[in-house]
Amino acid sequence: MSDVQHEILEADQLPQLRSDWLSLEGSATGFQTYDWCHAWVKAAGEAGSPESVRILVQRVAGKVALIWPMAIRQLGPCLILHTLGEPATQYSEVLIRDDPQGQELLALAWAAISSWKGIDAIELRRVRQTSKLSQLEALRRFEAPGSLEAAPYVDVSGKAGGSAIGQRTGRSRNALRRHERLLSEHGEVRFEILRGPEDQLGACREARILKDSWRARKMIVTAGYAHPASQGFLESLAEQGQLCGARLRVGEDTAAIEIGMVRNGVYLSLVQSYDERFSRHAPGRILFWRFLDECPKLGITVFDFLAPATRHKQEWSEEAVATRDYFVPISRRGRVAAYYLSHTKPALKRIYLRLPGWGKKIAERSLLRLS
Repeated sequence: MSDVQHEILEADQLPQLRSDWLSLEGSATGFQTYDWCHAWVKAAGEAGSPESVRILVQRVAGKVALIWPMAIRQLGPCLILHTLGEPATQYSEVLIRDDPQGQELLALAWAAISSWKGIDAIELRRVRQTSKLSQLEALRRFEAPGSLEAAPYVDVSGKAGGSAIGQRTGRSRNALRRHERLLSEHGEVRFEILRGPEDQLGACREARILKDSWRARKMIVTAGYAHPASQGFLESLAEQGQLCGARLRVGEDTAAIEIGMVRNGVYLSLVQSYDERFSRHAPGRILFWRFLDECPKLGITVFDFLAPATRHKQEWSEEAVATRDYFVPISRRGRVAAYYLSHTKPALKRIYLRLPGWGKKIAERSLLRLS
């Protein structure tokens, strides 16, 4: 295709792409929207961890047909090209216009980024089976072994047959009502939808306190929460009123919080936190129960729990989309980096999770450096 051109834009050039970017947002997940990417770049800079942004822009006959938001990080001596917004971004995808030649355009875009100078490897995490990227033939032989995961979701549109409460078994509904009754002994139980920027911001801060307490007790380190930009990024989205979610109160105390965002009718569940004082009475389960039933009123048709398919997510969903990771070596050094990312790092994480508390403390800093 002789009328196809590619250019590379960096962080300070994002605003000039905004109009074209918005026009393509229906083709990707909420993690590739302009607002998501712009907020992450801004938060990372303010946190002292600026992103080395590389955005591929493809033009066909002068018009933008594809935008691929990426960034570069250093892993030892290697430069890794990865999806912009990692580790906050949960799905890798490309924005591409609806075009009969879409597959050819995507193949040309891949050829362009895989030829960028100075890149040692390309990392694409959590590529959904239904995504445009999953159709890219050049990726298939680079699937990371053992990376297959499921992203559970619930159709809350009513088309699948009733509400989330109605779909529970009688035994499950009775258990949830019993938990709610026991919870009410500590104070009035109230379910609230997060309304407006101020409420969303307050919920983000509450959720972080609750999550930090839980992580400290469990001695769990996650790259998402450990990244210096993570909290500022979430609060930035909240200040713009771009989040959605719910809170469960017991008296004046917050028992559980759920925070996510809605894009094209899909709710993406980002943060779940609960107060351990009420953990015996399953406040998180009660919150999901009530929130799922409210989703249609909020214009939500699909509730996406995101990967991995943990037990508390599978309780609510019988459907899931498969996701896979891909690590593509470009240089000789990149082969070592790709092997580390696809084999060694997962093995180290498995070992870490089996360590006693003191062992986790010793390993924590090393794991974060190798993220």
